[in-house]
Amino acid sequence: MRRSLGWAAAALLLAAAPAGCGGGGGSARSTTVRALATAKVRKAAATTSTPAPRTVPVLEPPPNAPRRSVRVPVLTYHRVHTMPAVGQPDLIVDPTVFSAELKALHDAGYHTPDQAQLFDALYEGARLPPKPIIISVDDGYVDDVRTILPDLERWHMVATFFVITGRTQEPGFVTADQIRELDRAGMDVGDHTAHHLDLPELTPSELKSQTAGSRHALQSILGHPVYYFAYPFGAFNETVIQAIHAAGFTMAYTTQGGTTETTSAPLTMPRLHIGRDETRSGLLELLGGA
Repeated sequence: MRRSLGWAAAALLLAAAPAGCGGGGGSARSTTVRALATAKVRKAAATTSTPAPRTVPVLEPPPNAPRRSVRVPVLTYHRVHTMPAVGQPDLIVDPTVFSAELKALHDAGYHTPDQAQLFDALYEGARLPPKPIIISVDDGYVDDVRTILPDLERWHMVATFFVITGRTQEPGFVTADQIRELDRAGMDVGDHTAHHLDLPELTPSELKSQTAGSRHALQSILGHPVYYFAYPFGAFNETVIQAIHAAGFTMAYTTQGGTTETTSAPLTMPRLHIGRDETRSGLLELLGGA
C-alpha cells in the first residue's frame, strides 16, 4: 500500500495512518486518512494568508505488483484557443467546442478520477467511479489557467496538465505561479520535459537533464513529488524508458492509441488524441457511446 505525503501535513498523515496493508478495504482507509488530513490542513490555513499546502500521495508500485488492467481512456488535448493561434491547427480546439465536449461528458455520466485513483485501481484493486476517463493537457500553454481550468471547475472535473518546465518564463506558457495555481485547484501536474525535445535523439547527459532534471525543477515549483510524465511527440525507446524510470517517474504516457492501462506497462500508457475537428457525438463514440 502506498503512503500519503504532504510536506506540510506529513505529521498528520503519519499519526492517522492505519497499520498493515490490505486490498480494496486498505485503499479506502488510506483515502479517508488523506481526506481528513487535508481537511485539517486547509482549516488551519484558512486563518492565514498562506494558501493551503497540497497533500499528494506517494505513487510507488509495490514489489511484485500484481498484473492488473483497468479500462480508463485518457484523452489528450493541447491548446484550447480561438484561431489563429500558435501551434499545429489540429492541436488547437476552439473554447466553445471544448466546453461543449466537457458538458457532453458530464451529461453522459463520465467521471474524471485523478492519477492517484488510477494508481490505486491498478496496484491496490481500488474501485473507480462509474465510466472513468482521464483528461490530459500537454505543453503548458497559458490556456491551461485562462480557459481550461474554469471549464473543468464548472463541471467538477479533474485533469492532468503536462507542463514543459523550461518554458515557464516564455510568453504564452504557464508561469511557476500558474503551475501552482493548477496544483492548488486540485489538478494533477505532470512533467513534459524541460524543452520538449525528441528524447530518443539525445545524449545520455541531455536525456538525464530533460527527465530527472526537469522533474527536479517541477518538484521545486510545486513543493511535492511528481510521478507522472508524458513523452514529447510520443517518442520513446528502451533507453528513454530506462531514463524515465531512473528519474523516479512511475506512470508515463505515450501518444499510442488505446483505452486500457496496465501494471504490465506503466511507463508506456496509451492515450486518445482529441483534435480540432472532433465533435461531441464523435467523442462519445470514441469512448464507446453514451
